[in-house]
Amino acid sequence: MSITASSTLTKEIEMSFQHHGDNPFEQEQSRLIERLKQQQEGMAKREYPNGRLNASDDGEVAFKIGGDGERGVVVIDFGKPVTWVGMTPQQAVEMAQLMIKNAREVSKEPLRVVIG
Repeated sequence: MSITASSTLTKEIEMSFQHHGDNPFEQEQSRLIERLKQQQEGMAKREYPNGRLNASDDGEVAFKIGGDGERGVVVIDFGKPVTWVGMTPQQAVEMAQLMIKNAREVSKEPLRVVIG
């Protein structure tokens, strides 16, 4: 995962549900950026790192999570139309942490997180 500048988002995080961690390798980051670009162009090959869930499963999808401080919003960009996503419990926790981190960075008021 890396943080890069964008014209609309102040910070973006590139990641994939199947490939995540605190210190990804540069090569993996390049792969995710290329995958997102291929998705945007409609050229991404379908891959199923954790197997196919059902007939409507289109496979792995790369995405960006970023915060827009000027507008006070957190944005998830899949680079293409997406109806649903599935992930492991650990991936769900990591996505939630990224969402909360970005929410805190763009919020003008203190935020409270309640679990349970």
